[in-house]
Amino acid sequence: MLRKKVPLPRSALRLGPHIIKSAESVKLLGLHLDRELRWHQQEAAVLAKGHTWLSQVARIARASRGIGARNMRRLYLAVCVPRMLYAADVFLAPPPSTRKLFLHGKKPQERGFMKTLRTIQRRVALAITGALSSTPTDVLNVYANLLPVAHLVDKVRFGAAL
Repeated sequence: MLRKKVPLPRSALRLGPHIIKSAESVKLLGLHLDRELRWHQQEAAVLAKGHTWLSQVARIARASRGIGARNMRRLYLAVCVPRMLYAADVFLAPPPSTRKLFLHGKKPQERGFMKTLRTIQRRVALAITGALSSTPTDVLNVYANLLPVAHLVDKVRFGAAL
């Protein structure tokens, strides 16, 4: 009896009698790779790690009876930052050149991913210092002794390059 050949979907591969269907994304060495290398799943996973860590640790960082500002800062820099920015040199491209924007007096537009990283770091700085939520982010970073997010990402990327 002759078997009728079934047409393959575009995202499938035939190896003998077996059909291998491709997935939207896969996780390889801790990185989420999709078909088009757009890194949306990786960025979502990074932000989820940051929010999860923050929700777990913010409770023990209370100013009155918590682990203290110094230890909270150490915990953030030793645990959260390496977990969130694992392989940042791969999925975070450097920002485009801002020379033209600078010459025209405009600020470069920031990606939504970096804004959310900044929000996570702001909430960590609030937990470290115990400051009011209306305190400016730059002041919080100074009092918590944290680098701004853009410089922190650059530091991680340059460390990986070395």
